[in-house]
Amino acid sequence: MKGRALAGASETFERAENDFYATDPKSLEDFIKLFDLSDCKIFYEPACGMGHLSEVLKKTYPDSKVYSTDLIERGYGKGGIDFLKANYKVRFDCILTNPPFVLAKEFIEKSLKLSDKYVIMFLKIQFLEGKSRKDFLEQTPLKYVYIFSERQQPMRNGENINPNTGKKWCSTMCFAWFVWEIGYKGEPIIRWI
Repeated sequence: MKGRALAGASETFERAENDFYATDPKSLEDFIKLFDLSDCKIFYEPACGMGHLSEVLKKTYPDSKVYSTDLIERGYGKGGIDFLKANYKVRFDCILTNPPFVLAKEFIEKSLKLSDKYVIMFLKIQFLEGKSRKDFLEQTPLKYVYIFSERQQPMRNGENINPNTGKKWCSTMCFAWFVWEIGYKGEPIIRWI
């Protein structure tokens, strides 16, 4: 196995355009079976892609409002919105997304300023690595890291089938839902899905 594959990268594909690796809706469905968000009445999904996560939130919490935007117009939510640059006049109970990994820290920082209850991000477990991330995370109200016990299959460019194999995409990376609870002061708690 070559280094790119060991690091979780594809040896046959370049990175997806705009780092668009959509989250399988089942990844969120499995998480919210364990983490109740019914006290949230206003959700925001700022990297909504094709609506995979937003639709799960709408179906699971039909009495809540779900705002959905994305930098790129993908036919769902409101496109052309740069979450990191936009000014917001509203507050949200929960900001939940799968951010572009290269901008994950910035998405977390902005979300923590806009949320009254939770910031929830679908990230590679390796987000925990590194001295600068350690220093950053210790200054945030990170309460839970829900690690998947099975490999998750992010959907390259929003497509759940690999055109070369006709099968679902496969990944060597480990993913988790990171949960920040506004006001939490303590050590992060590890849980499994």
